[in-house]
Amino acid sequence: MPRIITGSARGTHLFVPKGENTRPTSDRAKEALFSKIGHRIIDAEVLDLFAGTGQIGLEALSRGAKKAVFVERHREALTAIRQNIERTRFSDQAVVIPGDVYRVTSRLVSDQARFDFIYCDPPWSFESEHMSSLFPALIKLSKPDGLIVLESSRNKESPSFDSTGVSCFERCTYG
Repeated sequence: MPRIITGSARGTHLFVPKGENTRPTSDRAKEALFSKIGHRIIDAEVLDLFAGTGQIGLEALSRGAKKAVFVERHREALTAIRQNIERTRFSDQAVVIPGDVYRVTSRLVSDQARFDFIYCDPPWSFESEHMSSLFPALIKLSKPDGLIVLESSRNKESPSFDSTGVSCFERCTYG
C-alpha cells in the first residue's frame, strides 16, 4: 500500500483501487524523485497526469507544494484520488479533473494554466508516439523554469522529443 513518505501528511497510507488500471509508483522511485527535486517543490503548482492514486501530487503537497491538479479518467482511480485527498487533508489545495489527458491538457493550455512541476505516469501500454504527441502541450503548460517528469517502463523505448526542442535532462532506472 503506497504512503506519503514525508512532510505534513507523513505516514498516511493511500487507497489503491482494485484492478490493473492503477500502478502506484514505488516508494523507492518516489523518494529518489523528490530528493532530486528538493526545495523546488516548495510553493510549486503541480500537475499530476494519469494520476492513479494521486500519490505524486499528494507527496508534493505534503512537502510544501501550493497546489496540485490531478487528471485521471478511470472511475475507480478518481474515487481513490478523492479519498486520498480527504485522508491527507489537502482538499483546499487539490483539484481533481476527470477526463482524457489529451482533452484536459488541451483545455488547460487554452486556459493558460502553468505549472512548476508536471508528473506524467501513463499506463505502460501507452505507446511512446502517443507520449510524443502529448509533449507539446506539456511544454506549453510548464512554467519557464518548470520540470516535466515522465515515468515509464524500463522496457519501453523513450519517446522522441526532437521536434519539440526539448531534451532529456536525466534518465533514471529503479526497481
